[in-house]
Parts: sequence; structure tokens; C-alpha cells
Amino acid sequence: MKLKFTVSTNINSQETFGAVDTPMLLLGKLTGHGLGSHFQALDLNVGGVISEEIEKKGFSGERGKHFVIPLDQEDAPEKIMVVGLGSPDKFDTKALSQVIGMAVANAIKQDCRKLSVPILPNRQTQGINLRGQAHIIKRAAQLKLATAPYDQLPGEFEIELVCTPQAKTHLEKGLKCQNIAPNGVCCD
Repeated sequence: MKLKFTVSTNINSQETFGAVDTPMLLLGKLTGHGLGSHFQALDLNVGGVISEEIEKKGFSGERGKHFVIPLDQEDAPEKIMVVGLGSPDKFDTKALSQVIGMAVANAIKQDCRKLSVPILPNRQTQGINLRGQAHIIKRAAQLKLATAPYDQLPGEFEIELVCTPQAKTHLEKGLKCQNIAPNGVCCD
């Protein structure tokens, strides 16, 4: 399966998250934290179904745990994958790689050929800069699609990084990055 990346600016710094037309949107939740303001705004736009499902399932955000919410609403993703990110102080390059690999596998299992990943403002991941985040996401997706049975699937899989206009250039550079330090900082 061929992998494609796009970067779109559908988040602004005023705490709003625009309508994302995507087969699957990835929404990460940290243990011990509620939905951030951007996801709270999205939750309001979809009638509160995200927070309702989190509460109904008793979802705490434990790393690796996840569930999918199918939506049938205009101006909303077709499905939202809510994934636990674990503790904020332990969400590092390895954790980010695991989450992306799991999300890619789940999207394909759900017959989605596009996964939209929000890169929210002011959300540094254990010191990983934006370029580093983009590189890690790219590498994790490449590794997942290079393994069986994904390596035999026809067609294309797209990962859309959804960000603020200010972050777009950094993420695009990160997708081109060839060298990354062990702490997740792009060295190019």
C-alpha cells in the first residue's frame, strides 16, 4: 500500500477545531486529563457524543486502549478513533510511534483509507518538536504499512496532519526530515 501525507490548516489558535471531512479522525486522550479545548469544541459540534462515549465506557486514556465512534453527521468525520495516550510525562517518541501504528492498523481495519491526525497548538510531547512529531508519525506509518498483511494491500493510505497555519511549515519540514535525535528533535 502506498503512503501519502498531506498537511492542512484546519485548527486556529483561538481554541477552535474546524470541521474535518475525513473517514477517520484520531483523537488522543491523556490519562488524568479531560478533552482539551479544541476537542471540547469538536465534541460540542457533534452533539457531545465524544464525551458521552468516554464517560459511558469509563475511558481513562490508558495508553493503547481505544474505541471508534461512528458518526452520521454533516460537516463531521465519518468516524472518530479515541485513543489513550497514557501519562503525559511518559508520552514520548516510542509512545507516539505505537499510537500511530495502532491508529493506521485500526483505520485500515475500519475500511478507511485516510486518517486525520490533529497536531494541536501548545501540545509539546516530551520535548519533541513539531518537525520531530511529523517525522515520527511518518516513520511509524511507514513501518506499519511495510509489515504483513498491510504490505500486500493495494491502493493508497493517506495521513493528513491537521494543524494551525503557524505549524504547517514545521510539519512539512518534518515529513522531509531524514535525521532525528533520540529525543525526537529533527536535526535537519
